[in-house]
Amino acid sequence: MSIQWKWMIRLSVFLLFFGVCGLLHSGTTYAASKNASAEGQVNQLAQISRVFGKITDMDGFPVKDANVNIKMYTFENSEIATKTIKTNSKGEYNFETTLSEGIRINISTVAKGYLDTNKNYISYYLIPGETREFNFSLYEPATVVGKVTDQSGKPVVGAVIKVTTVSQSVKTDKDGNYAITGINPYSAPDIVVSVDADGYVPYTKYLFLYTGVTEKLNITLQEAAKVSGLVQDEQGRPLAGATVSINNLKMITDKQGKYSMDRLSPGISIISVEADGYINQTIRVTLVKGPNNTFDFILKSNADKTPPVTKYALVPLTEISIGKQYINGFNFKLKATDEVKGSGLKMTQYRINGGEWITFTGPIKIYAPDVKTVEYFSTDIAGNQEKINKMDFVNGKYEGAGSYPY
Repeated sequence: MSIQWKWMIRLSVFLLFFGVCGLLHSGTTYAASKNASAEGQVNQLAQISRVFGKITDMDGFPVKDANVNIKMYTFENSEIATKTIKTNSKGEYNFETTLSEGIRINISTVAKGYLDTNKNYISYYLIPGETREFNFSLYEPATVVGKVTDQSGKPVVGAVIKVTTVSQSVKTDKDGNYAITGINPYSAPDIVVSVDADGYVPYTKYLFLYTGVTEKLNITLQEAAKVSGLVQDEQGRPLAGATVSINNLKMITDKQGKYSMDRLSPGISIISVEADGYINQTIRVTLVKGPNNTFDFILKSNADKTPPVTKYALVPLTEISIGKQYINGFNFKLKATDEVKGSGLKMTQYRINGGEWITFTGPIKIYAPDVKTVEYFSTDIAGNQEKINKMDFVNGKYEGAGSYPY
């Protein structure tokens, strides 16, 4: 092979090599440029957002070690994460997060010795790169302290004290003293203090309190009356399940017909007893302190024992013959009532000339001389049957309750 051809082959290989290298370099540069562009976009979208603030009390003093709870949600309200931050000695908190899109944050603050109210809460839509300050003022609870005694001034030990907005009750100590805190005046317009102790009338007091205030309330309990007794029927049998009411307080008699109710206020009271199938009974009594208040009741049956009463009406049926008007029969009607403790009317029956008894449903026509006697009576739902009424048209006699006005 000549030198010229060898040179041409070498040049072709050289150009091919550099062409391939150029393509590879071009592809690498493009890929790197593309990746760098994407990275730049991500860095541009993801930015640091910051929330900070200060927690103080009502007097403006910083609250140390308060828990600042931050809950993060997507725009669709899906929870992302929860973060709890404690305030420093200056009451300050700081929260940072990297965001590529806006989120909703709920911030609530809780600290020992302070009220957990809706004033300690905020919701906010935080966007990437935003810095936002939220300060909170925490409120101290109201407190009630005092002593519980009886009417002689003796301390009442173990009395249970309950106050509105406080879940836990407290008991008086051996000296009758008590203290209850954690009262939230924001939750209720009136704060109710209630005291319950065995042998005493329950005590209730309404207070208007302010946050951070300690109210002194000494309480005197009144010795209670206890009422008991027995409820029976006319045969001396105990009536279980009867309702005994004393000053709008109710209880049910047991299987022996007994009842008891304590912690009642001494003085004039109304006691009433009710039982199915019996006449209600009510008495006015004067209750005394202690257990010496026994009242027994004998209830009379209110069962329907009275039969209904049936009366009749006869409306003449006339005809004209030879220019004269004659009565040739009657339109016969019956009306029954069941008024005295009535259980209600069940049915009225009648028969003509001693035939089959027929249920009366409406007026019937009777004609002379075909009808000689008509008898009828009524029965109520309780089964009480009226004595048979009888009309004797032949002899002009009638036995029964009489007629009613037509």
